[in-house]
Amino acid sequence: MKNFAIISELINYDNNEKPIKFLKKSLEILGKEKLNILVEDLLFWQKIIYASPTMANKGKITNKDFYLLKDYEMIERYKKLFKNCLELNHFFLLEDDKILHNPDLSLEEANKMRKLINEGYELTMKINIGNPKK
Repeated sequence: MKNFAIISELINYDNNEKPIKFLKKSLEILGKEKLNILVEDLLFWQKIIYASPTMANKGKITNKDFYLLKDYEMIERYKKLFKNCLELNHFFLLEDDKILHNPDLSLEEANKMRKLINEGYELTMKINIGNPKK
């Protein structure tokens, strides 16, 4: 069974002023703002999504099998993160312009990871609706 401490640190990263263990080096190299974005995007990808209430009742999730990185800059940042936080590689792999689950991750482990993230990571969304009319 994998050590899920890195997943807990990802979830709690924004709540702590400084990373406890795994993300320290990445913070030094990438800086707080860039690391925040990478961690939030990775966690957001893993939040459990149901297509409908019926799917939820059946326990069928619709998450994508990969996270597509859309630009060169993000790919380079994730390369630095994965290089400086080797524990992430137990759960995820960076291949070209995608992040995938590590194929060594069992279905049970993937489900446990998603459950930890789903319960521990609180999603916040900001919507810009423009200025009110006067």
